[in-house]
Amino acid sequence: MASELRIGILGAGGIAERAMVEPSREVDGARVVAIGARDPERARAFAERLHLPQHGDYEAILSDPEIDLVYLALPPIVHAQWGVRALQAGKHVLCEKPLSVNGTTAASIADAAAATGRRAFVGFHYRLHSFTQRLLEVISSGALGDIERVDFDFSIPHFVVKPGNIRLDGDLGGGAVMDVGCYAVDLMRAAWGEPVVESATAVLFEDDPRIDLQTDAVLRLPSGGPVQLRASFIGDDQGAMWMRVAGSAAHLEATSVIVPQWGATLRVTAGDDVLIDEKAVEGENSYVRQLEHLVAVLDDGSPSILDAARGVGTMRTVDDIYRAAGLQPR
Repeated sequence: MASELRIGILGAGGIAERAMVEPSREVDGARVVAIGARDPERARAFAERLHLPQHGDYEAILSDPEIDLVYLALPPIVHAQWGVRALQAGKHVLCEKPLSVNGTTAASIADAAAATGRRAFVGFHYRLHSFTQRLLEVISSGALGDIERVDFDFSIPHFVVKPGNIRLDGDLGGGAVMDVGCYAVDLMRAAWGEPVVESATAVLFEDDPRIDLQTDAVLRLPSGGPVQLRASFIGDDQGAMWMRVAGSAAHLEATSVIVPQWGATLRVTAGDDVLIDEKAVEGENSYVRQLEHLVAVLDDGSPSILDAARGVGTMRTVDDIYRAAGLQPR
């Protein structure tokens, strides 16, 4: 790698600005040098607005020898196509979450990384925030005792995801489990290992019945503890981003888990006793932490919790949830 990580982006949507361009301006050793879009004019406008030196179509980004890492800010349906091509072009790759639309195509990205000697990552940025690291530390400490039940509710307020949104497009790999449920699957795998899906039910989008507006799934942890998972686009006016863990010794509740910088809280209680009552560090940004992490692991070659090879299992579990709900994997 060069002395700095030079980044090219595929996709000129809002996530590219929030998750990569803005963080790059706070991280030493990283710089966004180019933006590529299907419509070169859109790439030009994005580049001019954000003062990026280069712009063009996707092929221009992949063929640029000055780019070290390609960030895929694209719908997940095309992550495998462009991720594999970028790896074969000699670039490292960061896929916006989820890694791909299903376990099979996710594995193709990991396999291409292994074959080319490049690195591929999935953008579960929340994992790099100190709040999430603290949450996993508490869970692994044994302070909760035996895990008796875990509940996730990752629900987006009902007025956010409206017709026309790509998350409601079956051709693009949309759906609630794909969008927010994948976070819950990733977190439970990080905390407890590989779950088994037992059942699921889905509320379908009338205009595209391939899309789940809401899915409720029951999973089983390796220890035998049950998990209730809700992923939804039809939450109440406040929405939800919480997880709760009932243990034999104590109970845990964490809020704003998906985006800790939005005021995440962690509370552990045993009866009337409050054992832990903490908030996320003010001003810490999970996207900045993610980019710092990528700079570090690409510099020293160390393993990453975001490695695509580790992330394939999340998409295999997502596939199983969809099958249990009577839907086809994406």
